[in-house]
Amino acid sequence: MKRIRFICAIAFVSLATGCEKDNVWGDGLPEMEHVYYIGFHKTNVYNDALNYEIAADGSARWRINAGAWTNTDEKNVSGHVPLQFHSERIRSYDAVTNFWVSNDAGSNLVAGTDFSVADADGTAIAPSAAGRYSLTWYQTKKGIRSIKIKRLSRATGVLKVNVLDPASGVPDASKPEETTINNATSEYQVRGFSFDFNKVTVTFN
Repeated sequence: MKRIRFICAIAFVSLATGCEKDNVWGDGLPEMEHVYYIGFHKTNVYNDALNYEIAADGSARWRINAGAWTNTDEKNVSGHVPLQFHSERIRSYDAVTNFWVSNDAGSNLVAGTDFSVADADGTAIAPSAAGRYSLTWYQTKKGIRSIKIKRLSRATGVLKVNVLDPASGVPDASKPEETTINNATSEYQVRGFSFDFNKVTVTFN
């Protein structure tokens, strides 16, 4: 939990802006005892954007913001999209986090036809009927796990990867309990970072 506040402090110093309400909490608050966070692991700069491209010939590359492109080794597969689970507790229960892969404006790519999603080992991750993908974090242990997007057709378009449901619209930092919920059960709650919204893009050229 302290790591989140440290990241926020870096963002404050470098950008002269405060951390958003949904990303900071105090130590020992009973209401936060079973609250966890999921976000994209980038460079610890909260407003970084991850960009991936897969060309029609299968070549793929990625970059952070407008930096230099790095080519990937797998044809038709994006670079690793790293998800970071923030937790300082080990529990008797597992935590499930969600992520969504959806079309950007003007795109009409279809899951299972034009693209698929897999974990870092290449094992397919099937979406729910609502288009939600999930990862399980055993005993709520913190860590980083990657997913990959595979291009299945020659259709072009742009996908967005999010840890907050895009169907709910842009999250409102003034209402974190309502708009930053990634998953909630009777045992725990997982929240996403509002500053990560629409910051991961996968383009099929």
